[in-house]
Amino acid sequence: MAQRYSPTPDERRALEQLAEEVAGVQQTLVDNHPKLTQPDRGAHQPQVGAGKLLLSVSDHLPPELDGLGIFQPAGSAPRIGIGRLSNGLGCPHAETEADFLGLMVAFRAPDGRRVDFITINDAGAPTDTPKEFVALLKATADAAVGNDGAGLVNMLGSQARLLTGLARHAGLRAPAIATQVIRQTGRTLRSSTAYQQYWTGVVCARDVVGKFTFVPLHDVNEHRPSQAGDRYLTEDWTRRHAAGALEFRLYWIPFLDEDRTPLTDLTRGWAEGHRARVGTVTFPAADPEAMETKLVALLATEMGANQGNWIEDDRDDMAPGLPATEYTAARFLAYRVSQRMRNALPEAQYASFFKTGVIEPALAAELWRRYQQKRAAGHGAPDVGALSPT
Repeated sequence: MAQRYSPTPDERRALEQLAEEVAGVQQTLVDNHPKLTQPDRGAHQPQVGAGKLLLSVSDHLPPELDGLGIFQPAGSAPRIGIGRLSNGLGCPHAETEADFLGLMVAFRAPDGRRVDFITINDAGAPTDTPKEFVALLKATADAAVGNDGAGLVNMLGSQARLLTGLARHAGLRAPAIATQVIRQTGRTLRSSTAYQQYWTGVVCARDVVGKFTFVPLHDVNEHRPSQAGDRYLTEDWTRRHAAGALEFRLYWIPFLDEDRTPLTDLTRGWAEGHRARVGTVTFPAADPEAMETKLVALLATEMGANQGNWIEDDRDDMAPGLPATEYTAARFLAYRVSQRMRNALPEAQYASFFKTGVIEPALAAELWRRYQQKRAAGHGAPDVGALSPT
């Protein structure tokens, strides 16, 4: 196996201090963007779509996953979860701008522990180190403005501001980071739909390092239509979600070696010829006007998720600690800071959803309260239209 990340106390404190800088990113976004009236996500703030999920586990699993956490033996009832698709930036903007797309998928294991998959629509990471990634977040916050209209001029202006911010925060690494980000966001710039392939970061399962990829059952991602509007991805996802189930095949990609599955050069994607299918994740069809659909969308907005929500081993004597790689550990700490700053909904308030798939009245009322508060303040929350918790 690849060497596990095991920081000294000083190294851990330094990583925690770096993660705390995300709080400043969130405040900068509020200061710079008129549609953010309170701290929100430092990244992936605009929601494209959301819905209830079902996970069906494959008949045959790699030994490192078989029976671990949510990967229970075949024949079990599908596991209920929730999924959220988003743009990458931490502020409202036109979906025609160059950006990442992200897919968050959350479940609960039989013992009650959370298992979350945090993904983007590119096989490589945006940067190679946590410090570089925080520099990228700072640059995107500096570039945030209130103009969320479409158009080439707006897109080029946004990129210019991002490049200026990278030069300020990343120094000599700015050109390399900019090249990677431009390449990655170009994928979304050409996309016609958010129903496409997504990749997670690196995790460890029973001493085997690997990552997951979500592959749509049907490859429908064509070139972006010339008449695409500001919310064309949201509109496309809503139409597809209403028309029928949207299915992703879930694959596990185990680490091979540094050349084919790099753990140092994280911006390079992994070879996938040896990947193993381990499950199917399905968004059942949902009527966008149904109360349940709207409430699930609001829950996806208000809840927290974290790549550190993962079960590495099934031994009872395993003490909780940082994830297996430095980059994943940094993301775990940073997401924790972000959720504290934005007052994410405590998991206890929606834990029952993972059992029943139903939003209870008390939760519905709280989601309604938060929605009304944000809309009244002009905050960039998803507009789900008419809604009543009763």
